[in-house]
Amino acid sequence: MNLGSFAWLAVFPALGFLIVVHELGHYWVGRKMGIKIEEFGIGFPPRAKVLFVRKGVPFTLNWLPIGGFVRFAGEEGGFDDPDSLASAAPRRRIPVLAAGVIANILVAMFLFGLIFAIWGRPMANSVSVSAPDEYAQSVGFQEDDRIISINGQAITNQEQVSTIVADSNGAPMTVVLERDDQQLTINAAPKYREDTQKYLFGIGLAPTLEPVNIFAAFANGVTYSLRVLGDMVIGITTLLAGLLGYGEKPSGGFVGPVGIARFTGRAAMSGWQTYLSLTAVLSLNLALFNILPLPALDGSRIVFALIEAVRRKRIPPEREAVVHAVGMMVLLGLMVIITLSDVGNIINGNPAIPMPTATPGVVAPTPGIAP
Repeated sequence: MNLGSFAWLAVFPALGFLIVVHELGHYWVGRKMGIKIEEFGIGFPPRAKVLFVRKGVPFTLNWLPIGGFVRFAGEEGGFDDPDSLASAAPRRRIPVLAAGVIANILVAMFLFGLIFAIWGRPMANSVSVSAPDEYAQSVGFQEDDRIISINGQAITNQEQVSTIVADSNGAPMTVVLERDDQQLTINAAPKYREDTQKYLFGIGLAPTLEPVNIFAAFANGVTYSLRVLGDMVIGITTLLAGLLGYGEKPSGGFVGPVGIARFTGRAAMSGWQTYLSLTAVLSLNLALFNILPLPALDGSRIVFALIEAVRRKRIPPEREAVVHAVGMMVLLGLMVIITLSDVGNIINGNPAIPMPTATPGVVAPTPGIAP
């Protein structure tokens, strides 16, 4: 995909698709649970037009192009409607609330399976070069080179490469590569980067891919997605613990819509494999974010339903609605702050995340793996 300066626009089909899939999960399970649905929207209001009406539910196209929504009965008043989501028993409400998260996880599994079926699955204990920059190419790295060893130390994972290179202090290093089934040796000195304050080769890292049949590909899509999701949980836990002063704060941070658009554009320019990989990772990010027990998110609504199930007493929907409304205002405020930070990174010439991010054939689930 050669999108040039308009590459950032690739975020719209990727993120828009994922959010619509999320809402379709809510819609489908909501119908199965007998919840009344008043509207399914693609994009956010104001409304542009009604696309069609299915089983009494208008499917609308709205002017703000990213996202979508399902409006259940009782979300904007009318809490006593017996067919509303608020009036549904927890055993009916919880599956509806969890369906969007599950839909995003299933999409990621499918996308990774598709990637593995077309391009191959990652090999264990093997690391390859991805997206070498101009400096990396000048010292001898090429796309898809497999890294065999650095200074005589066998390479088995991406973190190992990052550590060795970061600790080099810029000293020349002997790197053994495998290219087209032949081994070659290059001497390369990592270069100090002011934006990351680290010594780097200027390469991304990716697992070496091996061809597999379609059944193995999609089976690996399931297991790989679960592993990536687990890594994300560990990553966000470590990040939050660092921010709260419990342990060392890791490199990286939170990224808003502008930052997401920047590295989605970079992925789009790298080709379909990287773009689909990033879309899968974004789908898992969306699932993890929505299941957090923060007011206004699906996770918080599930917590309210669980409390109601344990107490066997309905929580007044009006009070719950106030909590979610306040939570939404807080989240929007945080989004504005993060977006201003994203814009500041553009103005100052910094990367989307204040560190190098790997954009290999299969995008790294956690940042910080791009020496």
